[in-house]
Amino acid sequence: MALDRQNANVTNFGLARPRTNIDRRSCKRIVPMKVLCLGLCRTGTSSLRAALLELGLDDVYHMCSVLEENPLDAKLWKEAFDAKFEGIGKPYGRDEFDALLGHCMATADFPSISFAPELLEAYPDAKVILTVRDNADVWYDSVLNTIWKLSNFLCAPPRTLTQRTVQAILPKPPFNIFKYSPLGNFPEEGRQWYSDWNEEVKALAKGREFLEFNVKQGWGPLCEFLEVEQPKTAFPRVNDSNVFKEFHNTRLDVERLVGISTKLVAALAALGLAVWLAKK
Repeated sequence: MALDRQNANVTNFGLARPRTNIDRRSCKRIVPMKVLCLGLCRTGTSSLRAALLELGLDDVYHMCSVLEENPLDAKLWKEAFDAKFEGIGKPYGRDEFDALLGHCMATADFPSISFAPELLEAYPDAKVILTVRDNADVWYDSVLNTIWKLSNFLCAPPRTLTQRTVQAILPKPPFNIFKYSPLGNFPEEGRQWYSDWNEEVKALAKGREFLEFNVKQGWGPLCEFLEVEQPKTAFPRVNDSNVFKEFHNTRLDVERLVGISTKLVAALAALGLAVWLAKK
């Protein structure tokens, strides 16, 4: 049964459920894990999530699930990252992923793809989809002009007063999904990262039911792979590069925030000067 759109909002990240405040630590698996989508960000993962929801795979875990739907999940993902990459705490396995993802029939995008080997081991019967772009250059340009540009501005050591001011105002993310990836050195390593990642996923998924999929192909290959009837509606298209830029220039509105913060700093400075002069 397809997702009831009345209970979901169409956002720039795709179809998003209303925000909840669920502590999943004691949750259990309630639906089977059917599909692991292991393509990198900016390969159409938001569109794929919307498509899978349309096909009745309820739910599909995505970065949207943390940012838009249940922010408490960030605590568990931080535990998982700390255990895998820092050696802090117990590594996540089937039990831990069932608690975090037990309501999902599929996963896509970060943060879950950072645990591709663990998820493949935990769910041996799940099919695997690798989303790809036309080539490495197309993907590189997309990431360079969206995620890397924004992440670098918000997370890199500030080089300007504007950057420092914005970083001081905006809340810090609960965990850094890119800390253990080449994104920090993306201009030099990005293209190779894309190629290496895709080859690694193919190797890890060897022997599994596997689909390499470009969302430009539409419903046909996806529905055939999943053995479901093809919808009569158009294949969803969400969170492309233009939408990403518009989203971060309106909702986050970094440029407006920069302007406001700069004026605020100037106003406070003027006020301080006025107070100082009044005391003279």
